[in-house]
Amino acid sequence: MEHTEIKLVVTDLDDTLLSPEKEISPEAVSLIRQLNEDGIRFTFITGRPAYAIERFAGRVKITAPIVSCNGAVIFESDTGRVLYDIPMQIEALEPVLNRAVEKGLTALVYAGDTEYALSETEWTRVRKSAGRELPITSFDWILKSGRPVYKVNIMADGKAEAFESLTGQICELRDRYCIALYGNSGCEIVDRNVNKKEGLLRLCEVCGIDIKNVLAVGDNANDQEMLQAAGIGAVVANGTYETKEYADYICEASYTSGVVEAIHKFADRRRS
Repeated sequence: MEHTEIKLVVTDLDDTLLSPEKEISPEAVSLIRQLNEDGIRFTFITGRPAYAIERFAGRVKITAPIVSCNGAVIFESDTGRVLYDIPMQIEALEPVLNRAVEKGLTALVYAGDTEYALSETEWTRVRKSAGRELPITSFDWILKSGRPVYKVNIMADGKAEAFESLTGQICELRDRYCIALYGNSGCEIVDRNVNKKEGLLRLCEVCGIDIKNVLAVGDNANDQEMLQAAGIGAVVANGTYETKEYADYICEASYTSGVVEAIHKFADRRRS
């Protein structure tokens, strides 16, 4: 692998920088702080919406805008100011979302600055008991509200067979949307022009950094184009087999430790 001078490190959150317990290790926090001291910028590139990123952004030193909703929204971490966004038209999703609700699956729509659930499920009840109550509303209300929609999620939450029965209908929508399927566990849907690669390209433009000087770390389907486009694309050991096919480097360690490994190998100037 050719030596690449890393000027920006971007990492996915769930199952990448975050541990299975949704934590960031003290070692990773310290190493990310060192990146800043070495003049290397750092940020997240994630499918999560802004409100679900806040506590993690407060844990580490963020020095570049955050890419959220798989690239649909880029915002400043300190002010929350949106620098770039691509909302989606959701009318064509109504039939599949109605079927998801009928089958007891969790359907989420991130509109404006709020994530809505289209029905109450075990998933929403668990989140409510943990202090994260999502407003429950109808598809029709979201349409009539005029709020910009940035992402739609359908989650099986243990109902793999029910979700699998929808996958054919979901895949028929690929000409209208960018869809990341996660086996039989669920999917994320954004505008057809949105993915993490495009989000990273826009971020590089904002930061004045060439994408060849980026270390990107991920684990799953929605990371694949980004990993292939970055100067160095690394996949943590717990990443999917398919996603590892897109990597320049496959970490020996999983989750947070894998991110630490990739940073030490490619962006730690002290070690270099």
